[in-house]
Amino acid sequence: MTDPQIALSMLGIFIFVIILGFPICFTLIAMGVGFGYYAYYDAERMNSIFDNRIFDLLVNQTYSVMINDVLVAVPLFLFIGYVVERANIVDRLFYSLNIAARAVPGSLAVAALLTCAIFATAVGIVGAVVTLMGLLAFPVMLKAGYDERFSAGVICAGGCLGILIPPSIMLIVYAAASGVSVVKLYAGAMLPGAMLAGLYIFYVMGRAMINPKLAPKPPKEQTDIPTRELLYMLLTSFIPLALLIMSVLGAILFGLATPTEAAAVGALGSMVLASGYRLADVIGGNEVPEWVARAKDTAPGWMESIGLGSLLVFLLYLLYVIFQVLGIVFFDMPLPEERQLPGGPGLAILVALSAGVGLHLVGDRLPLLARLRPTRVPGRALMKSAAMGGLGGLAVSLVLLFLAKVIGLESYIENETLTIWAADVGFFLGMLGFLAWRGVDWEKLKEAVYLTVRTSAMVCWLFVGSWTFASVFSYLGGHSLIEEFVLGLDLSPVMFLILAQIIIFFLGWPLEWSEIIIIFVPIFLPMLDIFGIDPLFFGILVALNLQTSFLTPPMAMAAYYLKGVAPPHVQLVTIFRGCMPFLSMVLIAMVLIYNFPGIVLWLPDYFYGIR
Repeated sequence: MTDPQIALSMLGIFIFVIILGFPICFTLIAMGVGFGYYAYYDAERMNSIFDNRIFDLLVNQTYSVMINDVLVAVPLFLFIGYVVERANIVDRLFYSLNIAARAVPGSLAVAALLTCAIFATAVGIVGAVVTLMGLLAFPVMLKAGYDERFSAGVICAGGCLGILIPPSIMLIVYAAASGVSVVKLYAGAMLPGAMLAGLYIFYVMGRAMINPKLAPKPPKEQTDIPTRELLYMLLTSFIPLALLIMSVLGAILFGLATPTEAAAVGALGSMVLASGYRLADVIGGNEVPEWVARAKDTAPGWMESIGLGSLLVFLLYLLYVIFQVLGIVFFDMPLPEERQLPGGPGLAILVALSAGVGLHLVGDRLPLLARLRPTRVPGRALMKSAAMGGLGGLAVSLVLLFLAKVIGLESYIENETLTIWAADVGFFLGMLGFLAWRGVDWEKLKEAVYLTVRTSAMVCWLFVGSWTFASVFSYLGGHSLIEEFVLGLDLSPVMFLILAQIIIFFLGWPLEWSEIIIIFVPIFLPMLDIFGIDPLFFGILVALNLQTSFLTPPMAMAAYYLKGVAPPHVQLVTIFRGCMPFLSMVLIAMVLIYNFPGIVLWLPDYFYGIR
């Protein structure tokens, strides 16, 4: 056999072994090393069995993955998604959207799709969205009398939006494989992602209008909620998560931060959001952690008053900063000469302590102050924690100031204002830090970290194996053989694009998106320049096409994810049938993008001038 024939055999054996169920990343590494040993075999330099360049290649590819800046964003975005998933934020969002969409045909299905789209924007991974929505929305839809196939299709199709909608992990993987900017890919995916979600929603509403039995209207008593209460529900469930998502994506799209930097800030924001929701549950009495159970039901003391006063002063200073920023942005106010709070160093602490003393001494006599003081045990325990954190941070900052002034460590501090404002920073940072500490659910945080590490390791080892496999495949002449075959067909650019997408569509039947992106898409990438096809446009088409790999049997991983959490009476065949109509929506979206490329290219062109 010739080397190109061996390369094709290598590819065929890989597909066969994957269908048998062997782990993908280790199969890639094993086949890359095995066939690479033959490809790089040199009898003259063989002093031992390990004298083969394939081992050097494997080490170099592993090191390349370790230093790849693009892949650093993967664990950070995964962490955001897992924290949001385990903080019970999505169930609040689904319930609020369900009430808000009560007058829409198929309101539960529409609310599920909207929740999937928003959650996919925060997560970027399919398995988490389908599994959580399968636990949260699927039983509610079945209980409301929704058709099993219809409900299953909604959950599976909505969960797959995470492949396309930024911050998609798949787009990061494609960027690392193709060299296309992640930022431009995210910009190009915004409109197609919104369009596909819109097509799903219109399809669901149309089916519900044509056949109301598929999606019965909910009873009026279940959705008859006053407008004020509904607005409050949306304000507390939709707005915080939307602000987190828009902040992360906005920072990326407007060039304020790299994807890695924005993801790091988003990871911190997700923890703050999860901590804030948990503290709200603690204050509302929905959860009683150990530190609240230990608190005694007594009258508010000095510590509770100091904590409340410090928190109120911090909020006033925060409002001052917000209004200053708004004035600079919208009213062209001049930038402040120095970045400092009103008044001198230490004044904020003095005001906070004075407010605490005032609340303790006269708080009960004034109705307004009396309403601010916490009357229940959880609220008092929380305010006491705020005071303990603030005073502890103040003590630490004073020790650091003493060391800086007396021992002479101030020479190591570049910015002298750090020593001037150390007490203020220590006091308020300690207060907020201790409140966040109280709000963290450590068990759920450990689960999020574990899942992040596990999924990130899978992605990175996939890259190690795929780059090793692809290097050997190319060295044996496999890429050249396929390229010569395709070019020999004398296709037009449009026909090549259609052929490539058809091949990827059929590959989605037996394979997952990771194998397709890492193994097969790089086969087409060198030919894009020959046919004059933008790799960004090609990548978004692939992302849209790969929706089918999660919805099409026999793999259809979205169906398997849903089956794993669905009631026992829901059969896998029923889920498969429910996914089929949504495949047609994906194909319609692809046809629209083929005919109107501006859907993909307009935003990248507007922001970054790609053409």
